[in-house]
Parts: sequence; C-alpha cells; structure tokens
Amino acid sequence: MSTTVRETVARIWSEVLGTGIDEESDFFLLGGHSLLATQMVARLEAALGVRITMREVLEQPEFGEFADLVAERADATVKNA
Repeated sequence: MSTTVRETVARIWSEVLGTGIDEESDFFLLGGHSLLATQMVARLEAALGVRITMREVLEQPEFGEFADLVAERADATVKNA
C-alpha cells in the first residue's frame, strides 16, 4: 500500500476532525458526523482522485480499514488511467 495515500488520508482525517488519529481511531467516535464525513470524502476525491461513498464511510469507520479501502481505490485508479 502506498504510504503517501495513507499519509494523505491521515492528514485529511486529522484536519476534518481537529485531532490526532491512529490505526484504530473511529471517525464517528472522534466526533465525526455526516457533514464532516461529506467534507472528508470531498477532500479525498480532490487530493487522490478516489470516490468513496457515504455508505463505505459508515461501514468502515476505523482509520486502518478505511485507509486500506482508499489505497485500493487509488491503486485501481492508477491502473485504469
């Protein structure tokens, strides 16, 4: 997995949530809500060119799993380009 992708996801989460995160951080337990999730998804798309649905945010709220999903999408985007 690309370290750069993971670092980008971590930076965006930290900026949106206003706190530090680790692998087991839960977006919603750290104060995330639907408006912040929408902002986070938009920032990820702008920064990495990946599309993540709100459903996926809800299904994978822990940072580690979510970052893995984003990295998979980023890899697929590069391969399909």
